[in-house]
Amino acid sequence: MKNILGIPILYCVFTLLSLSSVSAQTFDISSGGAPTITGASGGSVTGSSSVLNDLIVTIHFGEVSPLNTNGIVKVIVPIAIRSQQEYQVGVSITSSTIANAQAVQKTDIGFGANNFRSMGANARICTSPHIFYSPFNNDPASNVTINGSGRAAYPSSLNNIGASTVILSGPRLSQTAKATRRSDNGYIFDAIFAITPQYYAAGSTTVTLTFTISAGPAAGC
Repeated sequence: MKNILGIPILYCVFTLLSLSSVSAQTFDISSGGAPTITGASGGSVTGSSSVLNDLIVTIHFGEVSPLNTNGIVKVIVPIAIRSQQEYQVGVSITSSTIANAQAVQKTDIGFGANNFRSMGANARICTSPHIFYSPFNNDPASNVTINGSGRAAYPSSLNNIGASTVILSGPRLSQTAKATRRSDNGYIFDAIFAITPQYYAAGSTTVTLTFTISAGPAAGC
């Protein structure tokens, strides 16, 4: 049996950024409010609480060995989106190479998205649904299992993200003449991240996720 006190502190840090792939007057993506972290030991999350500011969030999971006695570390990042036509939200990933298979891998960090909600009076209400794409339509912190190798597993993880992976699409989001950044003319959804403290090989992992909003598939209103 391993000695918990002998396990070096291990950190996972990643940054979330946003890009609009076409004119910001047609599409916009920004912070949806202050991000939160629970269950962390020495961890933190930083980001703007204002929906008028860019989406720039840094997540520091902190200690993720059994020295963190919490069952799971969970981070919720609200993301605001606005559009003048059908849209889609994509995410891409870059990460440091992790040679040791026993260290934290992308499969060890759950990633999902849900909780779609209106920003206010100028959000466009449509009967057509806004769709979270499988397998990301879940809260990974609420759906943890243990796989055959004894590691925590999630319905979706960072490993499911490719060079450009669509996670959400739907009809026009804004009633205003332009999708300019204001506090009432779009929708917010939550990007959710989770990691279960376990025995991992010592080291650190750095990941950057970039969220984009662009023209999406046809969706009536």
